[in-house]
Amino acid sequence: MSFSTEVKNEILDYEERNFHCLNAELTAYILFCGELFGDDNGFNIVIRDSVKSVLNRTKALIYKLYEAEVSIKGNEIVIDDSGLVQKIIENTKVKDRGWSDYDYVVDRSVVSSMCCKRAFVRASFVACGSIADPNKQYHMEFVSSDYDLMTDLKEIISEFGIDGKIIERKNYFVVYYKEGEQLVDLLNIMSAHKALLEFENLRVIKEVRNNINRKVNCETANLNKIVSASVRQSEAIEYIKNTVGLDFLPDNLRTMAVARLKNPDASLKALGELVDPPIGKSGVNHRLNKICEMASELKGEMQNEYKGISCWYKSCRKTYRYACSDCWQIC
Repeated sequence: MSFSTEVKNEILDYEERNFHCLNAELTAYILFCGELFGDDNGFNIVIRDSVKSVLNRTKALIYKLYEAEVSIKGNEIVIDDSGLVQKIIENTKVKDRGWSDYDYVVDRSVVSSMCCKRAFVRASFVACGSIADPNKQYHMEFVSSDYDLMTDLKEIISEFGIDGKIIERKNYFVVYYKEGEQLVDLLNIMSAHKALLEFENLRVIKEVRNNINRKVNCETANLNKIVSASVRQSEAIEYIKNTVGLDFLPDNLRTMAVARLKNPDASLKALGELVDPPIGKSGVNHRLNKICEMASELKGEMQNEYKGISCWYKSCRKTYRYACSDCWQIC
């Protein structure tokens, strides 16, 4: 059973006793699942739905409101008793738009109180709504081919402080909600409290899991960054050591180079505590960057050995066709 079906079953099991709320619920079923036919002999109401539970609920509502029995034939309920139809039309204010002009598909007097709005939203969800599995995504929507009706539904829900959006999908109009907080509020409005608790539990688990993943990813990225920087720094120090020697470096840089070679996995903070006197992370980073720059310059000098270069080791300023053998000890 899908999560959406669970929500609908819980809503259908909800017992409403107030006449005006039952009337608002019946109004929604008629608007979303029904049609009003009229001729010279009066009106007939036909309510169609492929889900038997919706028809059973509609039948039960009619009995509670009017103590009248209606029969279900196939996938529809046909109400042809002119007296009963007249009472339903008077109470639900449902009209055939081909016969009369009016401002709203949903008469505001039917949903004047907040409890009636709740009942209307409940029935609307059962009739044309769905909610996605919260393990996969947060999404609730209502679908109808009637744009005016969907606009009214959106406005009724917005009175609870929940703003949705309307889009057109093929030949239908969809009012949808995609934020977790909105879905929690809607489930509460529809009195689907069991589904609400399940949704909240899944939402908390999902949020905790996402937070853990973010922290792990962040720590992994930081470790990768530290390892990458350490490898780059160690390679630069080894290059200097194997070419001109660490004595080539000033005292402060040589001390840092030795500390890095002995502690390749240490953080900048830990390296700063190993030198005497201790220095901060910014100081360690500055010295290591300076060492890497000097190694890069040495490599550049080596690659340009045929161009004639100036040796910059200590006080030596000679120009050689090849690298200075006096300083670098290579030919």
